[in-house]
Amino acid sequence: MRRRPILVGGALLAVATVTAFPIQAAPTASALEPRSLARAQTIRAQLDARYRLVPDGALAVTEATSTGVVESFTLLTPDLRELRSLPAKNGIWYAICPVGAACPYPARRFARPAADFGPRRLALELALRTFLETTADLVAVSLPTPGFVAFVVERKELAREVDMRILAKALGGDPSRALAATLVRVVDGVTRPRVFRFLGLEAARSGGESWAGVPRWPTVTA
Repeated sequence: MRRRPILVGGALLAVATVTAFPIQAAPTASALEPRSLARAQTIRAQLDARYRLVPDGALAVTEATSTGVVESFTLLTPDLRELRSLPAKNGIWYAICPVGAACPYPARRFARPAADFGPRRLALELALRTFLETTADLVAVSLPTPGFVAFVVERKELAREVDMRILAKALGGDPSRALAATLVRVVDGVTRPRVFRFLGLEAARSGGESWAGVPRWPTVTA
């Protein structure tokens, strides 16, 4: 695995030239409770069953596993000025895939743009239910885009921004029915700043690896 420097908005990242979530990486010490992982797998199955029924936009939730295969997520802030490091040892990783596609890189006829609302709504619902029903501190969700893009959110920041129980209930209906405009704005406001393009695996100081990403929609021009 070769590492190369990338300059993004004045921040230098040394990232590996890989193109998928590193499920083959050496595991780090995980703080994720077995009960949390088991519950996440139940959440995966329940939302998978609902979103598979959406006409002309069926989505499957194909994975629910620990993010502990990496040490952290290293993310550039939307203003491209700072790097955040989010510990991954107590997190859940989900993967969303269009029904009938092969992921994480669905064929062009199946792939969805990152701006597509349906997958981001599903990703947010996965995160809300995970935080409400498990002790996980972080959720990352791979979106069904042509390249590797993920929604990454921490429990504490989401709890500061929204009432998680109320929002989870509002999103818990039939996903084939359109949401109210105010709710669409909430979903957009929560998800878009937390969608990141994967750059590769960055070496962590401890010797482990970090998932490095940049904002899909930065607030400034790099």
